[in-house]
Amino acid sequence: MRKYLLPVVVGLSWVLAGLACALPLAAAPAATKAPEVTPPAATLPPPDALPSQPPITPIHTPDLTATHPASDATATPDLAGMRVFVFLIALEDGGKSGPAVGCGDSVVPVAVMLPRTEGVLRAALEKLLSMKDQFLGESGLYNALYQSDLRVDGVRIEDGKAVIELSGTLQQGGECDSPRIQAQLEQTALQFSTVKSTAIFINGKPLEDVLSLRGE
Repeated sequence: MRKYLLPVVVGLSWVLAGLACALPLAAAPAATKAPEVTPPAATLPPPDALPSQPPITPIHTPDLTATHPASDATATPDLAGMRVFVFLIALEDGGKSGPAVGCGDSVVPVAVMLPRTEGVLRAALEKLLSMKDQFLGESGLYNALYQSDLRVDGVRIEDGKAVIELSGTLQQGGECDSPRIQAQLEQTALQFSTVKSTAIFINGKPLEDVLSLRGE
């Protein structure tokens, strides 16, 4: 029996092998590329639709920190008025804070604000004479004119000389106040570049004579 089956099995094997060669191989599915997605283009509003920023206006900040006298007779302009200087006394500092005067003192500029005016020298003197405190706040600066009752009758400048006419009562606190008073008045006038020298009168008499009591 085996003798007859063996040829049949071999024949079937050759038939199956032939069929396998004749059948086409199934092709693997081709990979598909994902479609490219193009993002929508950003749309900007037309230039006319964009909000416009208001123009920037420069702001002028007034400088109130200067420690030097104004350079001319127009003083230093400021939004609130004009800045000038009055002069007070630093007592017994040996001339360290300013020009030496009196009994080892200094005469020191102090900035003040005044309304705008053409008569800036007169305004500065009137401001000085209106100060009735003996000392300026906590600064320790002394005002030798605080006891006096003086007013400005006239101010004029002749060839660089400021002629200042005062009237009223001059009160001194001691012999050291004489050079202090003179320095305060003179330096308040000399801060302006148009003033080179001063001639100060009280009740028609030269300041030097009144301070030395020769005017009485």
